[in-house]
Amino acid sequence: MMKRSITLFLIISIFFLSLLTPSIKVNAKTLKDYKNEVAKLEAEKNENNRLSAEAEAKIDRMQNAIIEAENTIANNEKKVEDSKVLVAESQETIKVKTEELKDIINIYQYSASSSSEVYIDYVFSSSSISQMMERQAIVEQIMDYTQTELDSLEQLIVENEQLQTDLANNNTTLSNSITNYEKQQEELHHYIDELGSIGLNVEEQLKAQKDLVKMFEAAGCKDNDSVDDCYYNKKLGSSSFSRPTNSGYITQAWSATHGGIDIGVSKGTKVYAAANGTIISIQNGPAYLKKYGYKSCGGNIIYMHHTVNGKAYTTEYAHLTDMYVKVGQYVTKGTVIGTSGGDRSTFYYDRCTSGSHLHYSIGEGYYLGAGEYGYKSKSLYNKKTFPTADQKVSGLKSKKGWTWSSRN
Repeated sequence: MMKRSITLFLIISIFFLSLLTPSIKVNAKTLKDYKNEVAKLEAEKNENNRLSAEAEAKIDRMQNAIIEAENTIANNEKKVEDSKVLVAESQETIKVKTEELKDIINIYQYSASSSSEVYIDYVFSSSSISQMMERQAIVEQIMDYTQTELDSLEQLIVENEQLQTDLANNNTTLSNSITNYEKQQEELHHYIDELGSIGLNVEEQLKAQKDLVKMFEAAGCKDNDSVDDCYYNKKLGSSSFSRPTNSGYITQAWSATHGGIDIGVSKGTKVYAAANGTIISIQNGPAYLKKYGYKSCGGNIIYMHHTVNGKAYTTEYAHLTDMYVKVGQYVTKGTVIGTSGGDRSTFYYDRCTSGSHLHYSIGEGYYLGAGEYGYKSKSLYNKKTFPTADQKVSGLKSKKGWTWSSRN
């Protein structure tokens, strides 16, 4: 009886404790959850494409407006030159007409002077009084006509000088408009870059996500399986990071805005996987340029997932010339994954470099990944790259000018 009472008491106690104890929610994403995230990214890609298309259309309209304004300026400049010629010709004609008018006035004055011998000759050369009066009338008509011509020429000069002023003002307005259009175009290009993000645009991210789903499925993951259990914890694993190059020197240290370190090495230097891991994404600079029509930032870039000492990390290798791996490939520490680049010869497709170097970073979690430590935001990855500056983690001292001569 006593034993039954104790058993009953324990059962009741456990029941009430279960009510009081908060349940623990395991933050584990399944393959199905990840597929749903891929669908969301697909919608984001479509929206970004729509916004990019709108921005590109605005850029085209502004370019057409710039061309129209430049053509108008050129036409205005031609009109100004034609107007200057017309003014000069009018001024010369005025000089000639003025001299003619002076002669006519002189004749008229002489003819009107009773003391003038010219007037006597003029009168007596007429066959009659009426003829003399007709001659006077003709002279007056010629004077009036000449004066009217002079007034018209003066007015023409005034109008053309005003036209030149108006055209000059119009050209100034058009030039200001062109400057404004070009500024707006630059802002729109930056906006398009932001839609694409630095490193990978949304479409590239979507491709990476789809490739990752294929990797999970190839590893045997089912829709309701935790990707941490069926993939990450099984596939990845290293005890430490090694340096990505045999030698080099730091040309730019890690900072919150830079998000990595720049390693000064000559073009063609071998770049090694810093730990065991999986190639999660590859950005091909020239292909990016060809597809999207403008320069990328980082050129050829490789992203890798690692588990080092039980922690999730992503490494980034940017400004590469050659890449020897493919998405989904598992590589071991020390595998040559590509060669460095970043000199001026690559600037036509890599707008973020002008000197040969490797941009290298280590970020916490799985950028472009899934599971408990997965995320997709590049800005979040940049914020998580502080392990890059930790020499105990990276094996590199984040100090400009620091050098090394081995990968370990």
